[in-house]
Amino acid sequence: MNNKYESFFTEDEKQLIEKSIKEAESRTSGEIVTMVVERSDGYRDIDVIGGITIAAMISVFPAEIVYANSEFLLRKIIPSMSWFSQIPDGTRFVTGLTAFIALTIILHFPVKLLFINFPLLKRLFLSIKRMDAEVRERALSGFHEHGLGNTRDATGVLFLISIFERRVHVLADHGIYTKIRQETLDKYAASISKGIASGKGAESLCGAIKDAGDELERHFPGKSDDKNELSNRIVTER
Repeated sequence: MNNKYESFFTEDEKQLIEKSIKEAESRTSGEIVTMVVERSDGYRDIDVIGGITIAAMISVFPAEIVYANSEFLLRKIIPSMSWFSQIPDGTRFVTGLTAFIALTIILHFPVKLLFINFPLLKRLFLSIKRMDAEVRERALSGFHEHGLGNTRDATGVLFLISIFERRVHVLADHGIYTKIRQETLDKYAASISKGIASGKGAESLCGAIKDAGDELERHFPGKSDDKNELSNRIVTER
């Protein structure tokens, strides 16, 4: 298992997961889909905020040097300043501040590229609440994009694994919520997260799918005219 969404699970693990989905669905009218995404959001605002923050931190020391030597620099840059017996403190402060702002603007661009090319840096500026919200939003959009909201009995269940945020979210259609509470689905998500952390992601996901199948069978048993409405293959997306 690695941090690339396409190969987060090995081919053998994918087959086991798909087999677990098929077995679970054979006992219920519910439809289960698993989805692995690289991240739930691009967090482009963090590229800007992080770039400016880091650039500003880097710029402080050079700006202090400019401020400390501002009298010499101003006399060199502006010849008329050499007639002043002493450069006003306000002018020296503005010189240091100008240097700070200019350096921050200039350095912002290369630092921003670091955030774009090394996404893990973004986690330094992301709150748990923000990541949780983005994962829920990605689960909701994925739920509708992949047809889970269109099942005959409104009994679709999505297992979403979002790698960057290191979050698992389980989302169900409104038909499921008439019998099964979100707290139960959250327990499945927690067990999968724990399994991934211990290097047993596929095993824990298969276990959660089986448990979900058992719960669905109790409340939404299979019907004689049931058919497989959605693919059992794992969905992988950036």
